[in-house]
Amino acid sequence: MSNEECRPPRAIERLPAERALQVTWADGLSAKLGLVALRAECMCARCVDEITGERIVNIEGIDPEIQIEEMQLVGNYAVKLRWSDGHDTGLYTWEHLRRLCEAKS
Repeated sequence: MSNEECRPPRAIERLPAERALQVTWADGLSAKLGLVALRAECMCARCVDEITGERIVNIEGIDPEIQIEEMQLVGNYAVKLRWSDGHDTGLYTWEHLRRLCEAKS
């Protein structure tokens, strides 16, 4: 992954009606990430065992109506999402979001 790809996206927008997050990068890559799948991709210690790397959160247990209630930029490397299920400890780094977007295209 190049340094360009780890920079903040050009645009990041909540699409509540579509239950998606639209992420657009400076190089033109753009993807809609479904919120259930995005919530399941959280990398925080509540969602991924820090020792084993095993995913704790189960996608089947995520409310299909989940929404992002708030987005907060964290430095120049991530966005923090506050979810309607109360989860708010995960950071989504630009590198992680970029990989998710590339997988969608």
